[in-house]
Amino acid sequence: MNISPIIAHWAFNNEFLDRRMSFICGPRQVGKTTLTLICLKKTGQEKNYYNWDTITVRRAFIENHYFFLANIPEPPPSVEKPKMPRYIVAFDEFHKNPKWKETLKGYYDELGSFIRFIVCGSARLDMFRKSGESLLGRYFLFKMFPLGPKDITGGEQFEISTLWNPSSKIQFIEPKNDFKAAVEMLFHLTGFPEPFIKGEKDFYNRWRDEHISLLTTEEIRDLSRISNIVRLQNLCFLLPERVGSPISINNLAQALSCSYATVGVWLDALEQVYMIFRVPPYSTKLVRTIQKEKKVYFWDWGILEDEGKRFENFLALQLFRAVSAWNEYGWGSFGLYFIRTRDGKEVDFLITKDRKPFMLVEAKLSETNPEKALFYFKERLETPLAFQVIWNKDTLRQVSPGVFIIDIFRFLSLLV
Repeated sequence: MNISPIIAHWAFNNEFLDRRMSFICGPRQVGKTTLTLICLKKTGQEKNYYNWDTITVRRAFIENHYFFLANIPEPPPSVEKPKMPRYIVAFDEFHKNPKWKETLKGYYDELGSFIRFIVCGSARLDMFRKSGESLLGRYFLFKMFPLGPKDITGGEQFEISTLWNPSSKIQFIEPKNDFKAAVEMLFHLTGFPEPFIKGEKDFYNRWRDEHISLLTTEEIRDLSRISNIVRLQNLCFLLPERVGSPISINNLAQALSCSYATVGVWLDALEQVYMIFRVPPYSTKLVRTIQKEKKVYFWDWGILEDEGKRFENFLALQLFRAVSAWNEYGWGSFGLYFIRTRDGKEVDFLITKDRKPFMLVEAKLSETNPEKALFYFKERLETPLAFQVIWNKDTLRQVSPGVFIIDIFRFLSLLV
């Protein structure tokens, strides 16, 4: 299995990046290090991987800030600089270096003409890069998601040209059996590589508990001053039953016997460590829509016992992943929202393109009758496409112009 060929295509693509650094961030244990090592090995440069967590690398850096040049077979060019970097140097967890930004800026300005720098990290990299502008214009950020079906089935034959570009006409295809099998395994075993590759539910259950503990203790403490870890973990236990509904922070504060502001801080922290992500409401064009409460979903949808909620969460992350990828590909400016009026009309997801409604998506585990709200919002928002996505295999039905009932397998074959 080739881990995340989609992100590898872009993060290591010289022509696309010119000479910019690639920052790869994402949840713990999602495969960032494995991806980087695979790509380095393909180019015969696996010796150019350096993990700041190891004493050897930190000692080498203290002794010589340019220690990594020992594995570069030629000295920095003095006269003619190549058009594209010839070599790759990958730094993992380098943001733990107190002066990592200034150091990378120096590396890039001096050596970027012949070395492509890859920087990997989880929550801290994503957060710390936002403070200050010393690296502005010197890198592209890539967000690594849990495995998707095309990561599993694409392998060496993956081509970016096979993906649906939202600027082009939509074409439905019948997914192959291996693609359908990948979707089913992902739904039941989550998209984190270790439990997925192991393929056993019992192993996943143990891995999940350890993963939650890791995020809510080590990661949270590294990023924040939160000390009441027990109550924060209690918040994690309250969130699964609220997946799919706008979150009331007031209700959570009452349940946890703490302040509104405290719950807000805890939710921000859980989002920063990639335990949850939030989808905001869309309210630009319509009156009487919800404008504040966001929906909460988990990066690890396997946490959810209820199949209906897990199905919606699974679809939410695939849409979030597609929107992120389309933005990174430069295919437009995309956003992910939900839409709901105060009188109860709701569609689970709305994707916008260049700030205009583009696609409505409703998650229904088995309901094949079209949701009335799809027609309501499609007409009022003038949305080109609307989908009701269900689990039932071999389902594709157009119920009106631009409105489809479609199985999850066909739908995901459109996405990344």
